[in-house]
Amino acid sequence: MLSKKEVKKISELARLGISEEEKEKFAEDLSSVLGYINKLSEVNVEKVEPMTGGTNLESVVRKDDDSKDISDPKMREEILTAAPNRQDDYFKVPSILK
Repeated sequence: MLSKKEVKKISELARLGISEEEKEKFAEDLSSVLGYINKLSEVNVEKVEPMTGGTNLESVVRKDDDSKDISDPKMREEILTAAPNRQDDYFKVPSILK
């Protein structure tokens, strides 16, 4: 089991202020977690291939559509027309600074 001194050191590294009562509780909780991790080291993984990620899925990213370019005046006008409020070629939004 972790000592209160070890829990104090961990809390200082994490910049957490904890009471004496919490040190006792965290010592028990962290010791339980570390015990579980030690138990996992007993599992035979000789025939298990190492993983580099959680799944074998590949990232699906669509190709950019060159026909939809904000620099195209027609596209820019469509976008600005959909805005709830605009001023010239800009979106008009409420001020956040006073």
